Amino acid sequence: MGYTHYWTPKAENTKKEFKEFSEACKKLHDNLPETTDTAGGYSKADPLEIRGGIGEGEPAFTADVVWFNGNAERDLDHETFGISRTNTDNLWNFCKTARKPYDLLVVACLLAAVDILDYSFSSDGFTDYKGVKSADDLMPALKFYNEVMGTNYTEDHLWAIRAEHHKRR
Repeated sequence: MGYTHYWTPKAENTKKEFKEFSEACKKLHDNLPETTDTAGGYSKADPLEIRGGIGEGEPAFTADVVWFNGNAERDLDHETFGISRTNTDNLWNFCKTARKPYDLLVVACLLAAVDILDYSFSSDGFTDYKGVKSADDLMPALKFYNEVMGTNYTEDHLWAIRAEHHKRR
């Protein structure tokens, strides 16, 4: 099942900015719930377990890269989420999560990238069809981000991020 997030960096980041971003993603990782109803709640009974980029080992939250996936052993991985400081390793600038639990951390880290690195993103989690607009699939991650990072963002903030992403493309 396709379900993808797309992002656009504005510029190369300083070491200080990227370190702050990586630390924010690590903080989000360290506060993850055991399960999540993100991305439409398709995997809400499955455990939220984060592994390294290939679905095994440990995730990376370093001064140069944020790199993770879901747990391959339980078939809860899909495509690797990865952002590097220099953007040279960001070959695709998208991550298809297939609505698996690690989607929560992907969206939360994208929100951190918007805040700290001046990224923008769009997602299949936005619905804008025949005048009906919804970001319901993204709201669990937004609420999680708000709780952990002490922000007070709303669905309107998500739509503004999406609009900026479409301007940059």
